[in-house]
Formats: sequence, structure tokens, C-alpha cells
Amino acid sequence: MIRVILQVFKNYLFQKSISPKDWARYFFTSKGQLIQIRINGIPVWIRKGSPDLYVAMGCLYGEFEILRRACPADYDGVIVDAGGYTGLSALALRRLFPEAQIIVIEPALENLDLLKKNLSTMDNLRIVHGALVGRDKGPVQLKNRGTGEWGFTAVDRPLDNADAPTMHSVPAVTLGSLGLKPSEIGILKLDIEGGEFDLFSHDRESLNQVGVVYAELHYRIITGCSDLFFEYSKERTLIKCAGEKFLSVREGEAVRG
Repeated sequence: MIRVILQVFKNYLFQKSISPKDWARYFFTSKGQLIQIRINGIPVWIRKGSPDLYVAMGCLYGEFEILRRACPADYDGVIVDAGGYTGLSALALRRLFPEAQIIVIEPALENLDLLKKNLSTMDNLRIVHGALVGRDKGPVQLKNRGTGEWGFTAVDRPLDNADAPTMHSVPAVTLGSLGLKPSEIGILKLDIEGGEFDLFSHDRESLNQVGVVYAELHYRIITGCSDLFFEYSKERTLIKCAGEKFLSVREGEAVRG
């Protein structure tokens, strides 16, 4: 594990995604404090000692570049960013698609204020507090799996921590409740900590209308989410990305090699 961490640090340091000055400022910042640094030229606020830095480096150093295989740079439709965390993916998506309308959905109050801070200067943006689900059965109980700020889940008994305590309830959000037709969503990014199981179980009708779905699958949290996603993608172009992430593109959408 230490070797992996050192390799990640080495890669990003020598690629100069973060200046030596900002590395030093981050190093000497006390744990739990907020600090603003630039990552690949983009200013972001992060919490020292949280997963924020790791997530920011991933998002802002090319994770979503694969979406360009399905959508041109001048795409000006709707992107739904479900599992917005602290706004880092939205910043990356805005750089890729400057003209797009971005809707960010984030359930955790612990992340929401920082998300708003990071996206305070972004236009053509809507922030929705809630958990994306396949059907609205009322407020959702958010659980703390003990994996840090990036791992809060709406799964009732997550596999990796069946006794995860409830943090607070959050509004249920469906694709149909966003005030637009599902067919208007050109890109749906999903990083919802197992919530994809409920979504793909109960709202296939909406999902079938979405052109491009970029999803991280959390089979360590709930059994069956991968099977549902792969079944959904049977008649779509499916591209394996890094880790547990996949790109699913509807037939007829542009996919470039």
C-alpha cells in the first residue's frame, strides 16, 4: 500500500499537476483544515486529512477524458453528476464541456457546503441536495460506512459494514424529478456508493433514454449492482475504464476510438 501511495504521489508530482509551493502548503496545513490549492490549473478547496486530495487529482487529471469519445467538446446539453462529493467532478466536466448545463446531486450535508464553495463561480449549474434513487419512497437514510467522506451510502446494510450508523435522512431524487425529460440528459455520471442497484432496478425506463452513462460500480457495498449494469448495457457500447468504472453508450451515439 505504501508503495502504491508513493507511486501515485511521484506520478502527480512529476507531472506538475500541483506546484511545489502548493504541495508545501498542503503538507504544513493542520489536519481537518480547509486549504485552497491549484490542481492542473484549477483552484479547489480541500480538507486536509480527508480523501479530497486523492479525488481531486483523479478528477482533474484526466479521469473523464474518455467522455470525449462519446460527446464533442462543444456539447451543450445536460450533464447529471450524481454523487457530486465536493464538486471536483463537476469542475472536471465543466473543463471538458464548457457549454453544458450541469446538474449536481449530492446527499451528504458533510460535503454539500464544500461542494457549493468549489462551484461558487460556475454558471449554467444547478445543485440538488438528495440521493439519486430508482423510485421515490420518501426520505433516504444516509449511512456512514467508516471509509471517509467519499463513502457515505444510501444502501441499508452495506456489505462492508452491515452495522453502519445512520447519519441523517436526505431527500430522494429521481431522474424524473429533475424537471426535464430523461431523454434530455446526454451524460449521466454515477458515483453513488451502491445506490446504482436501486436506480438500475427500478428506473430502467428513464435510463434507457440517457445517451451516455459513466458509472462506478460498488459491488463491495451491495451484491448485484454490476450484473444490473451489464444487463442494462447489453445493447449499448460498453467500455471498461479504470478500476470499477465503465462507460455505457447508447446505440447511435458517437463513439470514437
